Amino acid sequence: MSYSLSMIDNFYAAVDTISKLLVPVTGILGVADFYVSDSCAASTIFSMPGYHCNWFTRMFWLHWFELDHVYLHPSRRNYLEHAFSPVKAFNGRNHFVIPYLVQIPYYVWIGKRQSAQPLTDSSKQSGWTRLPYNPAKPEHTQFSTYIYGFTWEDPQADIAALDLQSGDNIMVITSAGDNALAYAAHTNGLTIHCVDMNPCQNHLLELKLAALSTLDYSQFWSMFGIGRLPNFKKVLDTELSAELSLPAYQYWRSHLDTFASNTSNSLLASLMSLGRHNLYTTGYSGLALRCLAVVTKLLGVSKDLEQISGASSLTDQIKIWCSRVSHNLLSSTSIHILDNPLAIWRLMGVPSNQLKMLHDEGSMSQYVRDTLDPVFLSTHISTNNYFYRMLICQQYSQTCCPDYLTKPVFGKLQEIARNTQDTTFNIHTATIVDTLQKMRPGELSKAAIMDHMDWCTPDEADAEIDALKTALKQGGFVLWRSAARIPWYVANFKALGFKVEAISVRQPNTQTALDRVNMYASFYKATKP
Repeated sequence: MSYSLSMIDNFYAAVDTISKLLVPVTGILGVADFYVSDSCAASTIFSMPGYHCNWFTRMFWLHWFELDHVYLHPSRRNYLEHAFSPVKAFNGRNHFVIPYLVQIPYYVWIGKRQSAQPLTDSSKQSGWTRLPYNPAKPEHTQFSTYIYGFTWEDPQADIAALDLQSGDNIMVITSAGDNALAYAAHTNGLTIHCVDMNPCQNHLLELKLAALSTLDYSQFWSMFGIGRLPNFKKVLDTELSAELSLPAYQYWRSHLDTFASNTSNSLLASLMSLGRHNLYTTGYSGLALRCLAVVTKLLGVSKDLEQISGASSLTDQIKIWCSRVSHNLLSSTSIHILDNPLAIWRLMGVPSNQLKMLHDEGSMSQYVRDTLDPVFLSTHISTNNYFYRMLICQQYSQTCCPDYLTKPVFGKLQEIARNTQDTTFNIHTATIVDTLQKMRPGELSKAAIMDHMDWCTPDEADAEIDALKTALKQGGFVLWRSAARIPWYVANFKALGFKVEAISVRQPNTQTALDRVNMYASFYKATKP
């Protein structure tokens, strides 16, 4: 029904008749039309982004179209979504006459007949499930984009400590989804609970799983290796959309320029990213990459860092780092920028609680030096450290990238994404405590929560540790990283009966990296007896 639902006088009867005529299970209805929302922000269980219209938009377009006997009253779309279960939808704005000033709300919508299953059921795809969530909750509305476009924890260290076994039921923080994919590629038969309060982080993981399920390797590499796909809109609508949940599709349909920059903004994009616009220069981490490019250029070390990213040997890399980069990059000006709470949150996702833990054990200057010197003195950036190569080049290379981007691992993960009988991903848009409390006691084998505990207040930490204790089976354990060598909450774990051990602790002025990222001062394990 294209631009017709808004013109039908007796639309209730028309919608009811269509519902009766459709094949019960496979029949679908497609609608493309203009609309206005009511004053409530939600149109479906997902409170779809872009649905809500402000008061002026609602009133103006409602009466403007009515002059031509076209009726956009919210009741029309609301009844449509009462009679049918939404499968996919996109809320957009037609930039008429004066772009970005005159905007007519429209929607493209696909639905199926209501069944015995309630609308609140999860979105089940081939090898993963996106659990429903309420995006109107404050913990979700604070995010308009993802913080991390790439994961900043080394999965090699995680996998060594996790000792993954087929049948393990593990919980991880989603972030950009890279480490969850690494675990799935390493061990068959896992159940992986990916948890993140930020819906956009889960949208990114969903996009990767959908791309694994439907695209060939060259397309997948273009999207997540180079970070660009010029025909992303076509690929999203014709290949990926069927595998994405409703909110994930809406998000990516509204952010097409992530992979294919809008030509009208190309000059601004070039200025902001110093000539490169791709997946990895978007989100908060993308802002950090763009700022890093500006800072290194101002400090006169951008060309030297490019040489490091292509250095043929570790010896050549060390020579460039020590003679031309280290002193300038670790200058007092750079440290002063990072020591600002607002800057370090926006650029690196470091909250104030974690910054305080860092300061309690030393200075920002010492911390940054202990982070960077061991990395550039002991890991070869161009061949074996895709984390720092990403910071310099803003994209991966075929010879230096996460395992999920290599052709052999892509093939294995593609089978997993298409197969419901092997590893399963359950994607939770929720807090860790909420997710754990919905599990059966003893259901969880292992958990890897990155540096999340550093973000917590004492009360939040106690609630989370207690929930972990209930959800973990006997002998199950949790891994975490911290900006502190001895995190204050180690005592909280011990108080609730966990056996805590430090896997690795970084000492001041060390020349050896804990892992390829080396961003954290410690790596811990707490086991439930």
